[in-house]
Amino acid sequence: MLKGICFLLLLLGGCRMVQAQGVLKGRVTTTDTHKPVALANVYLSNTAIGTLTNDNGEFTLSAFPPGRYELVVSYIGYETYTVPLFSSRLPSFLNIVLKPKVNMLQEVILIPYEKNGWEKWGVFFADNFIGTSAFAQQCSLLNKEAVKFRFDKKKNLLQAFADETLLFENSALGYKIKYDLISFEYDFTQRLFVYKGYPFFEEMQTSRKGLQRRWAQRREDAYKGSLMQFMRSLYRNRLVEDGFQVRRLIKIPDAEKKRVRDIYRMAIQKPQADGRMMISNAFDAFPADTAAYYRQVLQEPDKLNVLIDRVLPGDSIAYAVDSVTAGLYFTEHLQVIYPSKNMPDEFFSKYVVSSHPVLKKPVTSEATIITGQPINVLANGSYYEGTGLIISGYWGWWEKIGNMLPYNYEPLRPLKNKGTYFIKRPSDYHFWK
Repeated sequence: MLKGICFLLLLLGGCRMVQAQGVLKGRVTTTDTHKPVALANVYLSNTAIGTLTNDNGEFTLSAFPPGRYELVVSYIGYETYTVPLFSSRLPSFLNIVLKPKVNMLQEVILIPYEKNGWEKWGVFFADNFIGTSAFAQQCSLLNKEAVKFRFDKKKNLLQAFADETLLFENSALGYKIKYDLISFEYDFTQRLFVYKGYPFFEEMQTSRKGLQRRWAQRREDAYKGSLMQFMRSLYRNRLVEDGFQVRRLIKIPDAEKKRVRDIYRMAIQKPQADGRMMISNAFDAFPADTAAYYRQVLQEPDKLNVLIDRVLPGDSIAYAVDSVTAGLYFTEHLQVIYPSKNMPDEFFSKYVVSSHPVLKKPVTSEATIITGQPINVLANGSYYEGTGLIISGYWGWWEKIGNMLPYNYEPLRPLKNKGTYFIKRPSDYHFWK
């Protein structure tokens, strides 16, 4: 998920929408043998809804939830098959044909794979793909040997590949995750991280009531302030009610930094008396106080942030696309604050280098649409096309495998005057038009 670096509203105002779960049936064969495939994985991406094909290659998903999902079919030795499906118009029967996988790790590649790649890049991969939160630290990749790395020095780009499904075990949130990795890229020049893949969640089982409660509470904590909760709140036009503060953020190029950078480049390129170029330390050409100022300016961000201090309602950045989809669109950037939750200590330990204690700061994220096209959002918090949305701040740090929840996750809600909880299902929400 790049993830990325990474909405809906609508329906009849005041009415309650209830949609029955659908049934999806199909059969899986291959192009080379034309025979049915037994024990192929069939699942809805980013959910806990899936099954295996039988000896005849047939499958049934009897609880297709409302909304849009990516159906994923995977089998060792064959290319992963995906197709987007809407619960409102499921096909009566799907005939799926898998293609043999060309050994993607052995394709004609000009840049070789890193020898002992995991030893060199494993920690970096885990930090950026699994995460560095307290939950992520309890999430383990069980088949590290499946991950291969390539580093392009010219592009300053790291890529990771996997020739089999990645297997994760998250003992903090109580999930086993199977992940079909499609792409993983980290651009060191732009400091931009993009990944894409198809996760399948499986509930870990335990008879320990205390552990079951801890898993439920931790999942609730992972959900609060997350991108999933934001998207669900936006879809239902409940951003303010659910505690989000959204403001416009304008980023203006720092003219002073550009001026200083140009001076520095000219100093580097200035010929010396002997005809050679000065390429050692251009700051030596300036008085000490001027050089110190230039160094300080060059360490500043390339752009200055101008925050418009007015909280935006959901309907100012989103609109109804159809009866089940909302469009998210905004120019410039958005700052999203979730005041009821503070940034975790792990965030500051990774991104803030200081000997002074860090003051508590509410969860703060930024979002930018880079394609100029609206982002489609659904009731479960999913959105597409995901590569059009760049997230940073808390979301850029948090939205990793180790903190991930399935799209069919249903948050807990406390009952009034009682110490128990009930699950508020999507059909319990009111929608508006």
